[in-house]
Amino acid sequence: MIVLNARGKPFSWSYSSLTEFESCPSRFAAKRFYCTTVEAETEQTLWGTRVHKAFEERIKDSKPFNEDFPPNYESWAKALSQLPGEKHFERRFAVRKNFAPCDFFDAGAWGRGVVDLLVLAEDTAVIIDYKTGKKKDDDTQLKIFAWFVANEFDFDRQIKVAKCRYIWLKDNSTTGIELKNLDAKMVMNQMLPRIETMERAWNDQTFPCFPSGLCVGWCPVTECIHFKERKVWR
Repeated sequence: MIVLNARGKPFSWSYSSLTEFESCPSRFAAKRFYCTTVEAETEQTLWGTRVHKAFEERIKDSKPFNEDFPPNYESWAKALSQLPGEKHFERRFAVRKNFAPCDFFDAGAWGRGVVDLLVLAEDTAVIIDYKTGKKKDDDTQLKIFAWFVANEFDFDRQIKVAKCRYIWLKDNSTTGIELKNLDAKMVMNQMLPRIETMERAWNDQTFPCFPSGLCVGWCPVTECIHFKERKVWR
């Protein structure tokens, strides 16, 4: 039996939903299963959305950054503009449970991902993800993106290598990995146990609370036993 959420949608995953679940299943469920809460946009998320749009318009249409953007953004955009190949902006990927590619909004989509900038040149795929937050040491999202690319373009493009980079705009640096096509295809073997744990919780409707620093005023699930009001200093 297919278990649907409060909005009549079946289980599906993305990197962001997986990290939400692993951070706190209860918080994940309130947002994505029971649909009883909506996280308000913050100054940081609004800025991130604006930055992504600005990079697309700068690289695709040569539209200058607004004056309030840091100077280093232009340097990154110029370098990315000069990458040879076919450029795809905010490239959406989706697959069914048998890994067959499908439309992003297909009701049967099981996994989804959106690559900020994908550049395809002969047998190479360059995968770029802009980051406006604090620098982290975790290549999982890039590996998932490489898997999506290898899974979808394998037969059409014969891609041999995926060069995957985070661009840490605040830190003005870049980190990443390079995966051969076969290695990219093996990524799902590593991810499946994590995804299956999340899917079991969905099907069993079992979402325990994982207390963390977010419980102090930052979590929208105010009815949780771990929730505490954030102190306001005056």
